[in-house]
Amino acid sequence: MTESAGTSSILVVDDTPANIGFLLETLSQAGYSVRVAQDGESALEQAQYSPPCLVLLDAMMPGMDGFETCRRLRQISTLQQVPVIFMTALCTAEDKVRAFAAGASDYVTKPFQQEEVLARVQNQITRRQLENRLEQANLELEAGVAARTAELSAALAEVESLKSRLQLENHYLKQEIAETVHPGGIIGTSPTLAAALKKVALVAPTDSTVLIHGETGTGKELIARILHEQSPRRERPMVKLNCSAISAGLVESELFGHLKGAFTGASERRIGRFELADGGTLFLDEVSELPLDTQAKLLRVLQEREFEPVGSSKPMRVDVRLVAATNRDLAVYARNGRFRPDLYYRLNVFPIDLPPLRARREDIGALAEHFMQRMGRKLGKPLRQIAPDTLERLTAHDWPGNIRDLQNTIERAAVLASSDVLSVDWELGPPPQAASADGAPGRGLATAVAPVAADSELLPLEAMERSHIITILRRTRGVVDGPKGAARLLALKPSTTRFRMKKLGITKSDYLDSG
Repeated sequence: MTESAGTSSILVVDDTPANIGFLLETLSQAGYSVRVAQDGESALEQAQYSPPCLVLLDAMMPGMDGFETCRRLRQISTLQQVPVIFMTALCTAEDKVRAFAAGASDYVTKPFQQEEVLARVQNQITRRQLENRLEQANLELEAGVAARTAELSAALAEVESLKSRLQLENHYLKQEIAETVHPGGIIGTSPTLAAALKKVALVAPTDSTVLIHGETGTGKELIARILHEQSPRRERPMVKLNCSAISAGLVESELFGHLKGAFTGASERRIGRFELADGGTLFLDEVSELPLDTQAKLLRVLQEREFEPVGSSKPMRVDVRLVAATNRDLAVYARNGRFRPDLYYRLNVFPIDLPPLRARREDIGALAEHFMQRMGRKLGKPLRQIAPDTLERLTAHDWPGNIRDLQNTIERAAVLASSDVLSVDWELGPPPQAASADGAPGRGLATAVAPVAADSELLPLEAMERSHIITILRRTRGVVDGPKGAARLLALKPSTTRFRMKKLGITKSDYLDSG
């Protein structure tokens, strides 16, 4: 038995009994499994039923000759790679060309020489075995390369995701550092403030959801930061989102992120605030402004600790401590259908009410002193004290804008100060008016709030807000930005002012003269 024979099967196609007998005996003794066909049609049937390892094909046969038989074999997909050795008594170059053109792998001449037949058969079978091994090795190599490429692509995507996450975390950490270097501070000893801070100390070390309620400017974000810094999550970032400053169409993407191509303009994957805050704290300011459909998705995150980015159906699990803040009465909003009651109860696990500045007048002096010293350092002015009459006026004022309102007043006084004694020599109260027609500055720090109507003329809160913003816009002639713009007079960011205008349906025709 030859080394390459093994269980290799050979199909002998010849119409001459003497040739068949010689080949059958020679090949069988060499260890090959031999089958016989006496014409081309029979050979095609046998080969399709059970493909051989090699075909010995007589070139000249009655009916379908060897050349046509070989061409038809090559048209069958399972037989295209089977070696075919022509057996011929013709040795002309033309016959050899015809044989190879029909698909022959080799040829052997008649009369047969046993050594030549065995050598050519063994060479073709060995060559085909090597080709098979090479094809298998190539397939395995391609599969390995594809698997490795997929692994590298996944690793690259993970690196890009981590890069984006680290960039965003770096942004928030820079904000935290800046706010740590220039802190507003929790300053005061009033009983109302002490009661609120006691609740902060109790809940900070836990993972309980906290709802901070307080008027604008009472320091809700500062309380949220203290909750985070005194919690076990302090090593992770505190991520913030002002729900009133984001348009309704983008708030879901801001919270949960989106995949590339999730919607028009989504040119790359965006990491949402929940994913970015994983392991840390998410602070949602003005949570009452969330659209109702987004409220439903927020409720699911609080209940199941998972969400799907926009454009994805694969849930993402997160470990986030939620702190929310509002200057609205969410219980009333829930009763009126403007806020989901089930979400309200989920947020109101541990409520903290921050007192307005008018409820802690004994703290006004210490706060004013703090802001004066800070502004003195910032401006390079040796501010030493607050004039007694100014301190008396500051303490008596109701501060509708609370701590932020007081801080702005002290900042303005510091800028105007010409000595080491800080004084406020303008009328406190309503926010500053825009300049008059002759260019003279208005009095106060912000435009006067419209007087409260009589009981018979009471308006809904949003209607009053809309009327007030329109009044401001009329005075600024529609200007929103800048030191004399509506945003400054309303003590709001320009983006927030525009958002409120859009939400309340305020158009140019409401505040600009038609003529």
